[in-house]
Amino acid sequence: MSAGSGASAPISTAVPAPVRPLFGWLAALTVVFVWSGWVVVSRFGVVQTLTIYDMLILRFAVAAVAVSPFVWRFWPRRLRWWQIALVACGQGVPYLLLAFGGFKFAPASHAGIMMNGTLPVFAAILGWVWLKDRPDRWRVAGMTVILAGCVLIGWDRGTGGVASDVWIGHLMFLAATLFVAFFMIATKAWQLTPMQTMVCIPTLNLLWFAPFYLLFLPKGIAAAPWSEILLQGAYQGLGPSVIAVLCFTTAVRSIGTSSTAAMMAMVPGMAALLAIPLLGEWPSFFAWTGLVLATGGILLAAGWRPGRGRAANAAQEIS
Repeated sequence: MSAGSGASAPISTAVPAPVRPLFGWLAALTVVFVWSGWVVVSRFGVVQTLTIYDMLILRFAVAAVAVSPFVWRFWPRRLRWWQIALVACGQGVPYLLLAFGGFKFAPASHAGIMMNGTLPVFAAILGWVWLKDRPDRWRVAGMTVILAGCVLIGWDRGTGGVASDVWIGHLMFLAATLFVAFFMIATKAWQLTPMQTMVCIPTLNLLWFAPFYLLFLPKGIAAAPWSEILLQGAYQGLGPSVIAVLCFTTAVRSIGTSSTAAMMAMVPGMAALLAIPLLGEWPSFFAWTGLVLATGGILLAAGWRPGRGRAANAAQEIS
């Protein structure tokens, strides 16, 4: 990367080298661990001392402090206030209230499939309606397989942590995923960069939610042990809000969108595996079958094609 010295040195016209593929794969794997870990940490959090409102304020407070040096530089000033507000809601308070609420009723393995599995489905539908981006037959096939896996999860009653009202958690997960899908399509339609979303989401949500939390909402933070507060604050505030955003961007730059999205198919399975030793939630046969179907469907919906070589898959990145 260093330039040659002396008058005889040629003038370099090369563009900056992309991130090395190894770093891209490691970045994508980091995102998988962060997102799957978030499922387990969130499930653990809602059954402990903290309320879901405590978890929300910890997430936004820590994330807002972490991104505060970059707010002035990356704030999306070209957007109107209502556009910024909608983007902030997509991964803000409404989304997290539904997601955390769902964790009160359903185990981590269900959350991984219902949320990460149905995200490509909702995103494809909204993209078709909003951006006129019609999914091809392989993506439709992938979405069909995902839905089949979700149906099995809906029937599952044998996984540890499943109760008769688990369906409430499923509905909340689906509603939360719809918010994220809207967020994804909105950022594409309004051409927001990852840094812009990273600064506006925690900042705006903290500004309006903090007063409401302090004045009206129930709190358990005073009775919670410091270990629980530090775990939720650090993981919720720095994991998905900062580390995952930066690593995801690095992965896309290095290995492309399809390969990165295909790696994200590991999230439901990783969440289910982590939940076994950490939460004691053993998936049933229905859950494992639904997980396999959802993972395969996510791969297809992400643009990965069976029987096609790496070069052919990579060519789709620019098509």
